[in-house]
Amino acid sequence: MAEITPSMGPSKRSIIAIVLLILTTVLWGTSFIITKDITKDVPIFFYIGLRFTIALVGFIPFFPHLKHLNKKILLMGLGTGMLYFFGFAIQTIGLQTTTPGKTGFITGLSVIIVPFIAWIGFKKPLNKRIWVAVVLSVVGMALLLIEGESGIIIGDLLVIICAFFWAFYIIYNDKFVRLVDIYSYSIIQIVVICCTGFIFSFVIQESYGSLSFSPAFWYVMIYMGIVVMTLSILFQNWSQQHISATQTAIIFSLEPVFAVLFDFLIRGVILSIFGWFGCSLIFIAIIITVIKNNDNNENIIE
Repeated sequence: MAEITPSMGPSKRSIIAIVLLILTTVLWGTSFIITKDITKDVPIFFYIGLRFTIALVGFIPFFPHLKHLNKKILLMGLGTGMLYFFGFAIQTIGLQTTTPGKTGFITGLSVIIVPFIAWIGFKKPLNKRIWVAVVLSVVGMALLLIEGESGIIIGDLLVIICAFFWAFYIIYNDKFVRLVDIYSYSIIQIVVICCTGFIFSFVIQESYGSLSFSPAFWYVMIYMGIVVMTLSILFQNWSQQHISATQTAIIFSLEPVFAVLFDFLIRGVILSIFGWFGCSLIFIAIIITVIKNNDNNENIIE
C-alpha cells in the first residue's frame, strides 16, 4: 500500500477518529454533572457498581475475545481496574462538595503529574516545557481552589488526590494496552470496578433499599453505563489506531472545557474572572504537557 504523504491531508479514517474522540470528551464532560446529581440520592459505591455492571452489558458482543484471557491479562486488568476504581470513587466523593467544572480541570492535572511519576519512578527525563506547565498549573489551581465564597473545600482536595490515581492509571494502562488483547483486558477492568463497587457498598452498609428505580433512573444509568462508558472505550480504542498519541492527548484535554460548559448550560454555574483565569492556565499547562511528545513516542514505562 502506498504511503500517504502529508500533502494529501488527513485520511478519512483519521477524520472519523478525531470526531469520535471529540465526541468522547463531550460524553465525559456531561458525566460530571450527572454523577453529582444522581449521587445525591444513590449511594456512591452502589452507583459505581451499577454503572459499570451496565457498561459490562455493553461489552457482551466482545465476550468472544475472552478466549484470549490468561494470567497476564487478569493481573494487568486487576491492577489498573483497582487504580481506576479508587480514582473514580474519590472523584465522585469529591464531587459532592465541589462543582463539576472545577472537578474536570483539577482531574485534568493528571496529565501533568504523569511525567513526574515517570521521572521519579522510572528515570524518564523531564522536558523543560514540563516545568513551565507545572508553574502554570500550580498558579491556575490556586486560583481555581479559592474560587467562590467557600474557598478551598474538601471536595477540591479529594479531586487532587483523584488526579494522582488517574496519573498512575494512565502510566500503567499505556504500557498494558500494547501487550494484551484490548477487549478482554477492558472487560476484566470493568468486572474489577463493578465488583469492587458492590463490595465497598456492602462493607460500609450503604442504604439503598428505599431507592425508587423509576424508568427515568434507568434511562440515566443506561446513558452513563452504555453511552458514556462502553461507547467511549470503544471510540477511544478504535480511534487510537488511526491517529497519533499526541493528537489523542490534545483532544482529551477538551474534557474539562466541556465539563465547565455543561455545568454552565445545565446548572447556570458561572466562574469568576479569577476562576476562568485559573482554568485557562491549567488548560494551557495541559496542552504544553501533551505537545512535548512526538508521533514516535515510546511507552511511558518499559
